[in-house]
Amino acid sequence: MSRLRPGSNRPLVTVVVPVLNGGRFLRASLDSILAQTHPHLEVIVMDDGSTDETADVVASYGTAVDYVRQPETRGIYGNANDGIARARGELVGVFHADDVYLPTMVEEEVSWLEAHPESGAVFCSDVFIDAESREFGRLRLPEELRGNRPLAYAEVLNGLLRHKNAFLRCPTAIVRTDVYRKLGGYRDREFKNTSDIEMWLRIARSYPIGVLEEHLLRYRRGHGSSSERYHRARTDPERFFLIMDLELATARARAVAHHDALAAYEAHRSEDVVMRAVSHYVLGERPAAAATLRELRLRRLIGSGAVQRGRLTVLAVALRLLVRVPRIPLLADAFDRRWHRRDVSPRAASV
Repeated sequence: MSRLRPGSNRPLVTVVVPVLNGGRFLRASLDSILAQTHPHLEVIVMDDGSTDETADVVASYGTAVDYVRQPETRGIYGNANDGIARARGELVGVFHADDVYLPTMVEEEVSWLEAHPESGAVFCSDVFIDAESREFGRLRLPEELRGNRPLAYAEVLNGLLRHKNAFLRCPTAIVRTDVYRKLGGYRDREFKNTSDIEMWLRIARSYPIGVLEEHLLRYRRGHGSSSERYHRARTDPERFFLIMDLELATARARAVAHHDALAAYEAHRSEDVVMRAVSHYVLGERPAAAATLRELRLRRLIGSGAVQRGRLTVLAVALRLLVRVPRIPLLADAFDRRWHRRDVSPRAASV
């Protein structure tokens, strides 16, 4: 892969900002993007059919921001694909309209890619903030992924198996444009708002990637984002497992997947089964909750410390009793408040 231009003639970076009714936080996001210390930015806001003040917010920036309004809603990664197709930069970041970017984020990630010309993408660590911009946690990278070094496919795969996608945050990523061109866009029709995980695996198969330990993004949670809406009271298996199962079906993945990582993955899947049963119970669907619990294999749940196996085992046993008796509204409401109305992810602050 060719080396990026060094010195004062730094590469152009295209920042694509997909948005749908994101006017509430869009100004803070665009202000932070335009305040980047990297000197050469192209900013494209891809409006997926907003009906709020999004267009007016973007218009206030004049020529500093390019604005594209989609004729029909494409979804976050279909919209991102259209933005990437318009990119003129050598590097592309798909940034979020509700997050806040520290001033040196782009500069530090570009410098890392310049220092590692064989790499296809770079990410960074993030700070978690709520709807009022109050910090409530920080990503703490797992020991095996630290060092600001290029990570090979096996390290990325095993990291995802052990920790799920807690360390490859889409709005922190900067990807070489020719990597996107070579590998193709996000498979949004298949994987919806989980398409980024499949993309990172696809990139990691062909190029090393980096994850900086520096916290360069303020990642907003608890305000009803598309990811949060997907997970609230979800009763279908998380798409993460579909993507990883497809990956593990390949000979290359099977050859490098570690035993402990596979055990952690099955524990995560078991946790998903329990939480889907909780959702069914909250929704008053006791037969569906019982059917979901029949998918659970306790030996897999307790087979790895990657999940809170003690608490989850108690919860699973309790649910197996609860589905046999009439639904208890007060208990269902407690479950709803505990897991579905929370402002933050219980695993948000660390992996």
